[in-house]
Amino acid sequence: MTTQTHVKPYLVPAGTALEAVWWKTGHVSVKAGGSQTGGAIAQVEVDDPRGTAPPMHIHRGEDETFFVISGSITLLVDGERIDAGPGDYAFVPRGTPHAYIVTSERARMLVTFSPAGFEEFFVEVGQADDGSAMPPAGGVLPSPEEFVRLLAPYGCDVVGPPPTLADLGAIG
Repeated sequence: MTTQTHVKPYLVPAGTALEAVWWKTGHVSVKAGGSQTGGAIAQVEVDDPRGTAPPMHIHRGEDETFFVISGSITLLVDGERIDAGPGDYAFVPRGTPHAYIVTSERARMLVTFSPAGFEEFFVEVGQADDGSAMPPAGGVLPSPEEFVRLLAPYGCDVVGPPPTLADLGAIG
């Protein structure tokens, strides 16, 4: 993917998004995508309830960062545990196995992918936000097999199950 140097400034007003979807048991708001940044970065705001976690996975083509706005999460990165709270920032280089789990009642974070492109996964797989205050009953998450299939075109490999809150006691 090439980046452009002639992109235009823009504003996403508070409480809005370029695209918003229900994903897992939470909400993803796309704040920046490849078409806005010339492919340089994508940023999504994630708002998840306690216990929400993606499977352990590897991005082959993107670095990923996590800036915690509110709440707390635990990142599991290449065998290491990183506990992060409001104002904390974590960087995960491409090619590194990782996952996170929300350890507070809710957590909001700004997640950045560089280069852009992976934000389209959420738009493709998530359920469009119809303005309701809660995600669809049971959340929006495909079966493990379907999840692996849907991630493949985005250069993302599932390498383990999602962590659970019970797992955190066993991880140093």
